[in-house]
Amino acid sequence: MPVRLQAGGYGASLSVAQNIVGLLAQSDPVAALLLVNHYMVHASIAARDNWPEPLARRLEEQAVSRPGLINALLAEPDLGSASQGGSPGTVATATGDGWRLNGRKAYVTGIPGLSELVVRARTDEPEPRVGLFVVSAGADGVTTVPNWDHIGMRASASHEVILRDVIVPYEDTTTLFHGDAKAASGSVLMHWNCGLLGALYDGVVRSALAWTIDFLRTRIPSNLGKPLATLPFMQDAAGRVSLTLATNNLLLRAYASDVLTGNAVTISSDAAVIKTEVVDKAADLTMQLLAIAGNAGLSARNTLERCHRDALCGRIHAPHAELVRRRAGQTVLLTPPL
Repeated sequence: MPVRLQAGGYGASLSVAQNIVGLLAQSDPVAALLLVNHYMVHASIAARDNWPEPLARRLEEQAVSRPGLINALLAEPDLGSASQGGSPGTVATATGDGWRLNGRKAYVTGIPGLSELVVRARTDEPEPRVGLFVVSAGADGVTTVPNWDHIGMRASASHEVILRDVIVPYEDTTTLFHGDAKAASGSVLMHWNCGLLGALYDGVVRSALAWTIDFLRTRIPSNLGKPLATLPFMQDAAGRVSLTLATNNLLLRAYASDVLTGNAVTISSDAAVIKTEVVDKAADLTMQLLAIAGNAGLSARNTLERCHRDALCGRIHAPHAELVRRRAGQTVLLTPPL
């Protein structure tokens, strides 16, 4: 979708991509997560955000002529989230054939179905540089460690990947930056990541609410003689979640608009709001719905318990809540008044 019109794609905006991801997440959050990763990389490519023209053009042509999924491999077992800074442990060594990659990446969502891997790594030069290296998922030296065992997003196959002496042509890298270089991942990629994850977890909550509404409308306890939906406290609980989802919609639309116009002043602060108020709080909302659904909500044959498990995964996406709050606190406490 985000591939440029000139390259044969749809040139979709973040807002359009959010609609697709959000709708898909209501029925299949794992498939939606695969699209989040795919869309954010191609949005970065379309914007030429640190991508050299020949490589960007090749990946666009490839996406149109023989579509396949792509994902950015940023996290590592030892380093943790790239959002916390630090230099990656995955190392690129210059050889006569290109860069030789060695390292281990964590939480590679959808690895069994990926075609291309965009690997964050550092060079072993005296003054290391950091960037993204494009690797075919089927390249020699790429090995999957099938160790994904989370309670949420269980079908995402977010396994670890080992790269052992993987050769990457010199032209298959993004711009390389000195230092820990958070910029190496590209701002567009991270902006889309935030906006799309917001849409995904909003969709998870909408699915949970839809199931709960149906349950409350059809469940008629013998001692009540009418549906649970007629009880004021049930209406209050469902209304609270519904109003929060309406707020989510406003936040997501505003964020997508800022990304579209390149409003750098508000994108960063808006992203913090999306992460803390939409993504992280999804699990709070599904918990509220579990509280009114009772035992039925925890039954494995019903949708609600799966929605709650999936919603919990929102909190582990980078940046983590503590980091977001700390940055916000530093801004309000340490920025001199105008």
